[in-house]
Amino acid sequence: MTVKAATARIKINKLLEAAGWRFFAEGGQPANIRLEPGVTLKTADLDALGQDFDRIGRPNDCQDWTA
Repeated sequence: MTVKAATARIKINKLLEAAGWRFFAEGGQPANIRLEPGVTLKTADLDALGQDFDRIGRPNDCQDWTA
């Protein structure tokens, strides 16, 4: 990831946080972002991936539609 892309992601995250968007329940308030119908995202799921998302493996049956 380039420095520009990383900086943009950080800025977007800060703007979403400032607007009150929550992926997870916080401070007695429920999450207000829904990724897809029927998909539940837990903090433990993200923590299990580690900090380097560019280095995680993909299953063999996963197709990269952006390539």
